[in-house]
Amino acid sequence: MKRIWQIFAGLFIILASVNLTSCVDGEFEEPPIVVPTVEFEANRSIQQLKNFYLDTLSRTLTLIDQDIIISGIVVANDESGNLYKKMVIQDETAAIELSLDKTSLYNEYKLGQRIYIKCKGLYVGDYNNLIQLGYIYNGSIGRLPEIYIGAHLYRDGLPGAVPEPGTLSLASLPTQSAEIIKDARMSTLVKIENVRFVEVGELFAPQDVDNTNRTLIDQGGKSITVRTSKYCNFAGDTLPGGYGTAVGILTAFGSTWQFTLRSIDDLIDFGGEAPPPPGSGSGTFEDPYDVARALTTTGTDPVWVEGYIVGNIEVGTENVPNFAGPFVTNTNLLIAGSAEETNPANCMPVQLPSGAIREALNLVTTPGNKGKIVKVLGTLENYFSQPGVKNLTGYWLDGNGIIPATGFFTEEFNQTLGSFTEYSVLGDQKWFGDTYDGGCVTMTGYVAPNYFANEDWLISPVISLAGKTGVELMFREAVNFVNNMDDVKVLISTDYSGNGDPSEASWTELSGFTRSAGNSWTFANTSQISLANWEGDDIRIAFKYISTTSKAGTWEISRVVVSSN
Repeated sequence: MKRIWQIFAGLFIILASVNLTSCVDGEFEEPPIVVPTVEFEANRSIQQLKNFYLDTLSRTLTLIDQDIIISGIVVANDESGNLYKKMVIQDETAAIELSLDKTSLYNEYKLGQRIYIKCKGLYVGDYNNLIQLGYIYNGSIGRLPEIYIGAHLYRDGLPGAVPEPGTLSLASLPTQSAEIIKDARMSTLVKIENVRFVEVGELFAPQDVDNTNRTLIDQGGKSITVRTSKYCNFAGDTLPGGYGTAVGILTAFGSTWQFTLRSIDDLIDFGGEAPPPPGSGSGTFEDPYDVARALTTTGTDPVWVEGYIVGNIEVGTENVPNFAGPFVTNTNLLIAGSAEETNPANCMPVQLPSGAIREALNLVTTPGNKGKIVKVLGTLENYFSQPGVKNLTGYWLDGNGIIPATGFFTEEFNQTLGSFTEYSVLGDQKWFGDTYDGGCVTMTGYVAPNYFANEDWLISPVISLAGKTGVELMFREAVNFVNNMDDVKVLISTDYSGNGDPSEASWTELSGFTRSAGNSWTFANTSQISLANWEGDDIRIAFKYISTTSKAGTWEISRVVVSSN
């Protein structure tokens, strides 16, 4: 009996071995690859979705109650940890940040993945000027709960190529909040070339704070904040030295532009020497900047820029470049390095002040200027949300124009009183440094909601006119809400000692020159004021402000220039 059971046991082992062997030797069938497919189409672009929010009167958190569908490519996700429960999608019009209450999004939404989003039921809002798509949280924009993600986000196809980053000039970034939130480059993938880190050798993100701000700076001195989380996988890396290219997502917080790296690989070729600036010129009349050099340079000191007049920007609900004519707006020009240029990115808008310069250059009354080479003297500042030339004091066209005399005394103020001193005869309010027009000084007797009586002087140091001829004074001002221009006088003295009450010295009021109308915040240059009567003397120039308890205006001065032949 025992032997019979042994025989049966042996047979069982043999059969089992055969079955097991056949399982091991056989080939497994590979599971089919499931490619996600979307059966519907987008009916709005990302920019149109943003406009849906921007066009609301209150611009507060908005519930999307329409059947809006958008589509975009993932250009940033949370793989490095520098973005937390967020990712960014981009189409050919714009990009938007998605706020999702889920971690490790990158496992499902890889870079290059196309996504369709059914927006109905979601919320769109902005967090300090950064527009986001998500859900409501404590009355503000917040994360879409994980349970709802599948009902709104749909992958289409396998991940493909990530859109090429757009080249960003830091000088082109607007500074006003109202312009920042509407900038079409917000949240897009960009690259910034020829930049360096200010804090070389420091860690990207020390562990004692959640986020750390570092600074990238370009050759023109413009900078942007690089914000890094302590939880990202390159937080402990050190900032590289030298110049290179940075790729990342452009964002903002209030009026501060920010830049988010997706990984350490977004820093390319750092360590090199500063490349020569593009273009040519030194900014003088004899050697003006060309447009290529001016596009990458900023500053409040006037420089000469030369280029071809190619059109203008027609001012309206939307500011539209016009290269063909006819022309309607006479307050600006577009200049470029080529007479045939029609790409706005390669052009510089030039602000035309009222008066002789506008009359000579504008294309409305002088359309024949199109295609001509012009030199303009002004400051390189942001204009129409791109690098431009403003505050013109000179021009040269067809062998004629205005070339201001070189100043031998100049005060730019730069948010301080500079070389000037203030003296308060009456009242508690005083002259102070301010930020407007790139830096100025301000005096006002208005402290909301009250008016205060004041007499306040802003007085220059001694300015020697010995050996000078053709001496002239020019200053740049904005005046608003004054009773009349007697409240904001300009005077000159040869006997003020620099100490004590200026009313005890002899002063002569300067008059007969063109200046602010007294009812605008717009800065304007005065016409040249002759100081011929004081040539050979040592002088002081004073700006005297008056206010009463019934009326108190505001006087802002950003520049003072004394020049001679």
